[in-house]
Amino acid sequence: MRVRQMLNRPGGDGIPAPRPYAEAQDREAMRQLLVQGRQANNDSYYLHVGDLNWWLYYISSGTNPWQHIFLWDGLHAGEGLRGWALLSPQWGAFDVFVHPRLRGSLPAWQMYTWAEERAAAILRSQGKDELRTIWVASGDDLLIGHLEWRGFSRSPHYTIQYRRRLEGPVPVPELPEGYYVRRLAGERELSSRAAASQAAFASAMDADVYRRRYLGFMRSPVYRPELDIAAITPDGNVASFCNGWLDLSNRMGLFEPVGTHPDYQRLGLGRAVLAEGMRRMVAYGMREVIVCAESDNLPAQRLYQRAGFQPERRLHTYRKPLVGPKVGWSGE
Repeated sequence: MRVRQMLNRPGGDGIPAPRPYAEAQDREAMRQLLVQGRQANNDSYYLHVGDLNWWLYYISSGTNPWQHIFLWDGLHAGEGLRGWALLSPQWGAFDVFVHPRLRGSLPAWQMYTWAEERAAAILRSQGKDELRTIWVASGDDLLIGHLEWRGFSRSPHYTIQYRRRLEGPVPVPELPEGYYVRRLAGERELSSRAAASQAAFASAMDADVYRRRYLGFMRSPVYRPELDIAAITPDGNVASFCNGWLDLSNRMGLFEPVGTHPDYQRLGLGRAVLAEGMRRMVAYGMREVIVCAESDNLPAQRLYQRAGFQPERRLHTYRKPLVGPKVGWSGE
């Protein structure tokens, strides 16, 4: 109650407004905060650094995501970030990650509220009527309480995070005759890789735009060609794929995305690319790996369980209508 009273007191105990993203050094500071959050292992959810890379250099590559990133610096030189926010107008969403030492504190709620109100203003100007925040862990009672107080409610849709320990040999499924698994052979296989992804995710995007987007990702500073794994058909086409990511500090890998062209499903190719990806992660010293599946994607859930992953937690989306009176502290 005391925190809510303080939040409702205009100008009281506030933190400075954040600054916009400025340079690549900021990106590294954002990653470091995520690494520290995972090390803290509290009830808050922190993205894997690979998720951030994928968001910024592939999913949001055509929308200039940098203009919607805001950072709260530490109080002292060399302290690192207190938190950062990523607003995603194209998804009607915002996300905030605060330093683990600030979990549940007044500055944390002020950061969340600032990002919420900034995102809401952008969406209202675009004529949208709903705001979302995603990646809310089911056990994060502090954040859930704050969001509900601010007028958010839980969506029935959620994401399941799976985890697998990388101990001992990784079983390699037997492939149909003529199929094999390897890393993608560079840009000469761009069209085949993009076509497999577009079909796997049933994207209505123009095929040429889809290819250009993946080419931009391949040429980005975060692309790891040795972890872009593909299952190849006897006639040389990409049939299944996965991208692997590494958190070297926490020794945790991530797969994002994972997919199989509809023409080649139910052949064991998804498990085969995951197995090769895990083999490579072990060589980099990873001790475990995570992957996510949507709550309504039963084929993906079955694939990950067959590959040795176990469900670990649910990640929820919270929604708020952008109509009616404002709720709680305004931050101004």
